[in-house]
Amino acid sequence: MTQDLTSLKPQRPSLYRLAADGRSLDFLFTQCPACHALSFPANAPGCMHCGHPTADAEQVARPGGGTLLEYVTLHVPLVPGMPAPSIAGDIRIAEQVVEEGVIAVDDESALHPGMALRAVAMPLASGDSYGCAFVPAQEAAR
Repeated sequence: MTQDLTSLKPQRPSLYRLAADGRSLDFLFTQCPACHALSFPANAPGCMHCGHPTADAEQVARPGGGTLLEYVTLHVPLVPGMPAPSIAGDIRIAEQVVEEGVIAVDDESALHPGMALRAVAMPLASGDSYGCAFVPAQEAAR
């Protein structure tokens, strides 16, 4: 049985929100009024490409996901509550926008640079919110 995530809050509401399918995430970007490039996160004070102020810029939601650039298995938790071992990677989420993320697979042998990943909501132990993890795109489609 799949947990209903619609009653939970995002752990980082300035970064993502639950997508219409109730499991995957949409990322929140700002579209620069000067150069029209996307910046992440949406609450950044200026465009990461040209530096133009983004206080009045349009917020744009895009399906969360991207292309895996590289990854590593972490055998110690980097932050409180992070299980070890965990797999983390650099993921290109938009042109010229690379973010680090946790990849929810059991074994890194399922991963390879260049593969498509999808951001999904992962319920947190607190029971009242969800965080973001990445899974192979074909797995997210199931």
